[in-house]
Amino acid sequence: MDYRLIDRKVINEFKKFTERGRMTRSLIDWLGFKRDYIYYEEKPRRYGKASYDLLKRFTLAFNTFIVTSLVPLRIAGLLGLLISSLSLIGGFVVVLNKYVLETQWGLSITGSASVGVFNLFLTGLMLTSLGLIALYIEFIHIETLNRPLYVIKNSTKKTARKLQLTGNYPLSNWYKHTNIQPKHKII
Repeated sequence: MDYRLIDRKVINEFKKFTERGRMTRSLIDWLGFKRDYIYYEEKPRRYGKASYDLLKRFTLAFNTFIVTSLVPLRIAGLLGLLISSLSLIGGFVVVLNKYVLETQWGLSITGSASVGVFNLFLTGLMLTSLGLIALYIEFIHIETLNRPLYVIKNSTKKTARKLQLTGNYPLSNWYKHTNIQPKHKII
């Protein structure tokens, strides 16, 4: 089973999320707070049976994948590039065999094969366009989630009060008052 004991700091940060379709498990992990595990033995259920069957778990996993990721649309875009590339090669072979080599390879390419290669190319273009649109949707999706850029794990009372009053810090020493260490040297 999946149970969580959550600290008040985590709850307060979680409550700041404004999105409606929350995937609680992934959002709590996204916050990045330290976590630990408590192992226990689950006793068998005495009465009734679990209502969260395999189909509901599969639906949850599928919805989580769709809501938190644009990988399916990116895959469609990459598939479109692959199909377009292969159809261009196929079209080159058709043109080369029909007009340059004049069937010296012994291939009998009909007009319907040419139309099929052209249709494949157009399908690849549509899927590639879908992949490009997915990139735009991803940026829009990230902006509409309105998630914080960072979460401050700990700060001193003086630092927290200063942030509350002024709303900003000098960039040169903001990290000295928190648990966050910069990745790059700040000058």
